[in-house]
Amino acid sequence: MLAVGDHDVSSWDLGGRPYVLVRGGVTYRRGLDGGMLAKGRAWQGDVATPFRRRLDEKAALAIAEQARGEAEAARAALPAAAPDAARERLDAVLGMDGPALARDAERFRAIYSPVGILPPDQYLAIVVQATDGCSWNQCRFCSLYAGVSFRVRTEVEFKAHLRAVHDYLGPALPLRRSVFVGAANALCVARPRLEPLLRAVAEVFPLVDPGLPAAERRAALEAAPGAVTGLHAFLDAWTGERKEIDEWRAYAALGLRRVYVGLETGDPALLDWLGKPGDPDGAVALVRSVREAGIAAGVIVLAGAGGRRFSSTHAERTADVLARMELRAGDLVYVSDLKPDANAAYAAVAREAGALALTPEELQQQRAALTATLPRGAAGPKVARYDLDEFVY
Repeated sequence: MLAVGDHDVSSWDLGGRPYVLVRGGVTYRRGLDGGMLAKGRAWQGDVATPFRRRLDEKAALAIAEQARGEAEAARAALPAAAPDAARERLDAVLGMDGPALARDAERFRAIYSPVGILPPDQYLAIVVQATDGCSWNQCRFCSLYAGVSFRVRTEVEFKAHLRAVHDYLGPALPLRRSVFVGAANALCVARPRLEPLLRAVAEVFPLVDPGLPAAERRAALEAAPGAVTGLHAFLDAWTGERKEIDEWRAYAALGLRRVYVGLETGDPALLDWLGKPGDPDGAVALVRSVREAGIAAGVIVLAGAGGRRFSSTHAERTADVLARMELRAGDLVYVSDLKPDANAAYAAVAREAGALALTPEELQQQRAALTATLPRGAAGPKVARYDLDEFVY
């Protein structure tokens, strides 16, 4: 990290890749694919308007080069007695000029299929892709994996992918202390095929017990390049409810620490209207099973889903389902505003059904109502917003 004055702060990984750059109150987050998101506030007098935008390639490179120029000045100003590590880290940054960043992004795209989405707490995870696409891929509000056929990688193929990911991140591995097993629904894979894939992860990214005292955990992570504290992944409720507890215990032993479930709503009628299979009772059964196996849960609900047509039943029944899941400390509940993309079928269906969107005030009220039954404080799960528009990897 390099700070210049009071407003400019730059962070690079140990490979020299910029990932967070702050300029004049605007935060720029750069993904490994070269994409960059700008987030800040535009002031007009005393009124501040939040903004968020994706930068084009030229603008993103200009921000990265400005930060690199500051690193170059800092490198030239280092005193003779400065630690070698400081020189090495600045040299890594200087080596990542525009052409080098472009080559690095191309290398990333050669190793990965598009990374559709991650839970916010996993934005700095090491993503490994055991599957491509989504096994259902018919939800009306989502087209993240449109045109991508669902496929499970073979064990040989996946091991080669793991090694390529490890080599690509290289010195930057210490920035990323967890593994996210993708893509959209990797844990839906049957145990005979999935278990060897999860076991292969630990061969490349060794697991460190997250329960160790902080100093011991830190030492263990530093001792093994690529060491992580656990595995995380998405799973749909309609597949997950059919998995037995002994399967979850086996995955827990292999390092699985959290399963993320897209509940979306506790209203069965709305769930069907959204084009998502399964039912809320299945989601409850899944969450209870993973918790019994010692695995934490991450549950995602959609604020605004179904508009005014489903508003009351969506809020009441979702709150009831979340209560029945018996979530507690260590679990997460994400509230995500429904934002169907331009290619999704939701908008057309909503128009036909007269499902008017909620006003901003109604949406805010619904966010609170969805999680009203959850225990608060240290004993309860953490509740947070989940904004898909802020995803960068």
